[in-house]
Amino acid sequence: MAKLFICTLAWLFFGLGCTAVYANAPNQQPSVAFYYGNEPPVELLSQFDWIVVEAANVDSTEQRLLAQHGGQPFAYVSIGELDAWRGATTSLPAAALVTSNTAWNSQVADLTHPAWRTYLLEEHIRPLWEAGYRGLFLDTLDSYRLFAPDGPAAERQQAALVDIIHSIKQQLPEMQLLLNRGFEVLEQVHGEIVGVAAESLYRGWNPTTQVYGAVPDSDQAWLYPQLARVRDQYQLPAIAIDYVPANNRELARDTAQRIHAEGFIPWVSVPQLNQMGVGLIEPIPRRVLILFDKSTTEAGELAYTNAHRYLAMPLEYLGYGAEYLDVNGPLPSDLLHGRYAGVVTWFNEPLTNASHYSAWLQHQMEHGLRAAIVGLPGVPISGALGRLMGLREVYGIASQGLTVVNHDDVANFEGMPLSPPTPQTSYEVVGSGLTAHLTLRDNTGRHFAPIVTGAWGGLASYPWVVEEANEYQKRWNLDPFAFLQRALALPDIPVPDATTENGARYWMTQIDGDAFVSRADLPGTPFTGELMLSDILMRYQVPTTVSIIEGEIGPEGLYPQYRSVLEPLARRIFALPWVEVATHTFSHPFEWENLNENDLAGQGTTTAGFNYNMPIPNYRFSLRREIEGSANYINRALAPAGKPVSVVLWTGNALPPEEALAIADELGLRNINGGNTSVTHSNPTMTRVYPMLRPVGRYLQVYAPQINENVYTNNMLGPLWGYRRAIETYQITDQPRRLKPIDIYYHFYSAASPGALRALHQVYEYVLTQETLPVYTSTWSDVATQWYHTGVARHLDGSWMIQGTHHMRTLRLPTSLGWPDLQRSTNVAGVREIASGRYVALSGANDAQLYLTPHAPQTPHLRYANGRIDTWQHLSPGNITLSLAAEQVPLQAELAATQGCQVSAPNARLEQRGTSTFLHYGSARGERIEVRCANR
Repeated sequence: MAKLFICTLAWLFFGLGCTAVYANAPNQQPSVAFYYGNEPPVELLSQFDWIVVEAANVDSTEQRLLAQHGGQPFAYVSIGELDAWRGATTSLPAAALVTSNTAWNSQVADLTHPAWRTYLLEEHIRPLWEAGYRGLFLDTLDSYRLFAPDGPAAERQQAALVDIIHSIKQQLPEMQLLLNRGFEVLEQVHGEIVGVAAESLYRGWNPTTQVYGAVPDSDQAWLYPQLARVRDQYQLPAIAIDYVPANNRELARDTAQRIHAEGFIPWVSVPQLNQMGVGLIEPIPRRVLILFDKSTTEAGELAYTNAHRYLAMPLEYLGYGAEYLDVNGPLPSDLLHGRYAGVVTWFNEPLTNASHYSAWLQHQMEHGLRAAIVGLPGVPISGALGRLMGLREVYGIASQGLTVVNHDDVANFEGMPLSPPTPQTSYEVVGSGLTAHLTLRDNTGRHFAPIVTGAWGGLASYPWVVEEANEYQKRWNLDPFAFLQRALALPDIPVPDATTENGARYWMTQIDGDAFVSRADLPGTPFTGELMLSDILMRYQVPTTVSIIEGEIGPEGLYPQYRSVLEPLARRIFALPWVEVATHTFSHPFEWENLNENDLAGQGTTTAGFNYNMPIPNYRFSLRREIEGSANYINRALAPAGKPVSVVLWTGNALPPEEALAIADELGLRNINGGNTSVTHSNPTMTRVYPMLRPVGRYLQVYAPQINENVYTNNMLGPLWGYRRAIETYQITDQPRRLKPIDIYYHFYSAASPGALRALHQVYEYVLTQETLPVYTSTWSDVATQWYHTGVARHLDGSWMIQGTHHMRTLRLPTSLGWPDLQRSTNVAGVREIASGRYVALSGANDAQLYLTPHAPQTPHLRYANGRIDTWQHLSPGNITLSLAAEQVPLQAELAATQGCQVSAPNARLEQRGTSTFLHYGSARGERIEVRCANR
């Protein structure tokens, strides 16, 4: 862990400050962040222009991700001190380290000593260059004052400091240098640096008393002109780093605004710089830390946990991705408020490490992190934790006479229980500021509150969360959307949305390769692939991802006798322009977690009686053979030239291990499948809607938006027409909340029976009546993956900065935020309000800046299109230029607020309806579209 700054010590001794710096972008100040903690939150830090980190806490992947949006990482370098934890490869002479800084357990260096200079340049700075850093934050520049406070001795140290900075730039001219203070040498080095920082301009922290507070007026009076000189005389960014308690976010925002108002660049955090603070922008933490007990989870798999199964989906709808951590492992030591939107738990049993976890949770909550505790809390809500939460546990509640006193809608989502269940434990409200969403009374007159929210978060206790009749018949008592929003105090933000683009709902179609080798129950018993080609693929010429299982039709598979017929058939299908090529693996694993490398195929059976994979003779299981091997076979034998496999469609229970996801990522293959979203009108519960993503290590598995026909047909045992009920799933996952895109997802065996084939036609015909944007599964996999990483930040000027929007191009606006101000915004193409929400269309650039207004836009904008934006230019008020392209379907679009304007769109049929212009094309691509409005 890197030491903070000498400036904290300087403030203590001299009432001065210290800071860090960064370079100025044309006509605007760069945003800057300082984070020295472990496992840096790259999804938040990468939204800044310059990011100062302790390189020892950043691995190579994190370093790359920090720069993913064009930001510049700066590595911390202590110029004047040697930290005890860092050490040196070669021993330094005693004369080079002349005294100690006991506040930071470090040794203070003589900057004039050649050995120290060699250490800095060769052992510390050059390795950072070789590791890829092109920026350094130079700290402890005035530590020499601990042994040479002034006079000639101090002047010699200052001359040596200037020489060190010159040497860095001479040897590494591309290295950008930020200084922490160094005001005494600015005249000599200002041309070689990109900025200067100093801490504690308005709010500071005293390391001796451990107290936060306002900086004395005399100290402000000294530091302010120093920063002003940096800004005005040297025309460099001047950064003020101030400190406020971690749990006082409003004070941090106010302090940042105050610094910004003076023309300085703010960073407001805690002294250890291990919390995400507030700067020129404040990234919204879009991750929620979900803790689960791996030791009590089936196969240790997070997909089987209640938190993943039931809570990740409503969190995703609200705009937050889940990050999972085993509660039995090391818990984060850094402050998490500002890094995560909150912590979420749903345990089924008491934790074995209850005391350790309870203390950790209390510490994080005391520092501002909110918690949503669902089911069993895992630890007693008692002692200091109970006092913090304002709750007292009550045991031995009578099973008779328990009645509901009152409740609100948070506790009555899909229905209240017919009779109140008797909890083993419930809670009395003993603190202030709590809201009881459900109050019970027993026959002794005692009152209990199983569902409460307060300043620390919220608790929804067992058994009042979900009512369960059996594995497939469950319903929410708790409103998970409302509870999570209240418990975590989630703010209204522009929500990244992976269901919609340009006002249209995504539609993808995918075929798993199962039963390509089977024959249809029709005259002539054709292969299912033949019937699927003639009846479905040739009729519905929409983007379709098609896969085969090599182990079915390949030369090493189970049915080599059919190869001469099936391989040419697969080639005909893959040659269709609207078909995307995918692999459904080699041996179709059914239960991925039960297969190990070199297991003989066909050994062991699943709970459903299947082998763990297809019993291919003499095959020993290999993840690389399953993915890379099958893709190579398809590319070599089946796919047209220049149209290789682009997607892997997971098989069986679709729970690939991290290594499988890593192989797909290495090969550049998108991935999809898994989840089991199958909500219907006969079972209309959100418990049947799965999340979008399953994070596994550094990788993301993308679940299919809806499940395939296997579930709707009871494993094809009947009713064989059951897949038409997928239409109900599409409807329920669209309104009142659009939770999912449309996915027509089936297997080749749907062509094996007339009833199943007829149901498939019914599904297609229904979807064709909807306003959709058809895409390949690879496209949507990119959208869903980027959704997880998209950055949303508040700028101090009131706008929203959106990072990572090349694939993920939609924001859903809460009505409380108003409408996009299209004149002031950048890379914002339009907006459409429908029953499911208010959807803002982004242009597809890598970032966007969104300004808001209370009024709907009255200047031309894109309201709807069934294709994606290729190019976009907002030339001036009322004047836009764009081009659109659909995937394999004729393009259609609506340009709103075009009355009185000239619309030019070659090859399109234009139709004016009210204030909108509709464009109809005969092909999938639109040429340059121009809108010119003379008086806008």
